[in-house]
Amino acid sequence: MKLTAAIISKTQPGDRLLRSLDFADQIVIVLDGNESKSSVRGKMNIFHHPLDNDFAIQRNFALSRSKGDWVLFVDDDEIISRELQKEIVEKINSNNPVAYFIPRKDLVYHQALRHGETGNIKIIRLAKRDAGKFIRPVHETWKIKGRVGEISSPLYHTKDHFVSEFISRMAQYAQLDAPILETEKKPFSTFRLLMNPPLKFILNYKIKGGIWDGYPGLFQAYLMSVQSLSVRVFQWTNKNSS
Repeated sequence: MKLTAAIISKTQPGDRLLRSLDFADQIVIVLDGNESKSSVRGKMNIFHHPLDNDFAIQRNFALSRSKGDWVLFVDDDEIISRELQKEIVEKINSNNPVAYFIPRKDLVYHQALRHGETGNIKIIRLAKRDAGKFIRPVHETWKIKGRVGEISSPLYHTKDHFVSEFISRMAQYAQLDAPILETEKKPFSTFRLLMNPPLKFILNYKIKGGIWDGYPGLFQAYLMSVQSLSVRVFQWTNKNSS
């Protein structure tokens, strides 16, 4: 079975990530920009496609340009380990599930965050090319038709600058998420504004054990709480400006 590795990025991905994808038969890189621009460098196919504030469209565009039987999606701040490479190759040569959940481990200055919402997160990142499409403009989900299996080797997500990166993306993500929550029947309310942010902090720091990850766990819980607040603020803003 042939494998395509797909990367959605604002800038050209780093060499470390690209080296970890050497085992793929094709590498598709989608950069934000004019769709008419494209280039081929060996197995690397670079396309430009306008983001238009819809990450699902970007990922579906990458699917449309993939030639492999299977597609592996990787973000530009993630790394594929040798163990994960080996397991992916084994899985795509079996004809049982049409997609796989992959556990993702956040690394903050080489420390793995083992708790909080992201401590045991599993995401569908590997699937047959025609198994489904991505939905939702932000925090997009790969909607799969068929059985989904699970891979045990983790995908490593490097977050050495996660505080500054989180803050820089917060307004963009919250602004996109606010109208989506309305369509998902989660409208603005004073109760959600006052209760969701502190409950988000309690969930991450106490209930899910972020306290055991030291300062990074504290920062993560705090930022997730602020993100929850910012979404509600944008919901209120949209409601009162319409």
